[in-house]
Amino acid sequence: MISGRDIGAPASPAACRCAAGDALPAHLREGCLNHLSDLGGFDAVANGELRRGFARNLVTPPPAASNLFGKVHGGYLMYLVDVTACMAGYTLGKRNVTQQTSLNFIRGVEVGDRVAVEARAVHDGSSTALVEARIVDSAGRTCVLATVGLFFVGPVDPLAPPPAPYFPRNPGLGQGAGIAPA
Repeated sequence: MISGRDIGAPASPAACRCAAGDALPAHLREGCLNHLSDLGGFDAVANGELRRGFARNLVTPPPAASNLFGKVHGGYLMYLVDVTACMAGYTLGKRNVTQQTSLNFIRGVEVGDRVAVEARAVHDGSSTALVEARIVDSAGRTCVLATVGLFFVGPVDPLAPPPAPYFPRNPGLGQGAGIAPA
């Protein structure tokens, strides 16, 4: 359990202790800290298809999206699933936020391999939706299977402008985006 005294300035190397009170070996400490790297590649995603209850995005994950072991980082894959599922929910005419996600990582995704992320609404209720999503590699193998629960926060007003992106919009986004579906 985290207490208030656990939160604050980073601990000094001497403060990192194992449960038994021994100093954490340097190779374990450095290996752990190397997980704290900047993750990139989010601007590489392009939309391939949109229709009611369905979204398909395409991406070739760059080296900036890799984990310490040279595969695509699970957090990056989670992002792809989350965004694509929310897009599928938005096609239903409902503004939404992710309520719950369950991912099954079946096989690693290679950096530089073009993948498709597909999300399909399997339940469209009055306040929630259930979306099934998958990530498929260029060989057609399923790498990630996921379910995403969406909570609807209101209808999409067709007369209002679309919501502005939180961060600058990915220049590769847009129906077609010059990428033919695989």
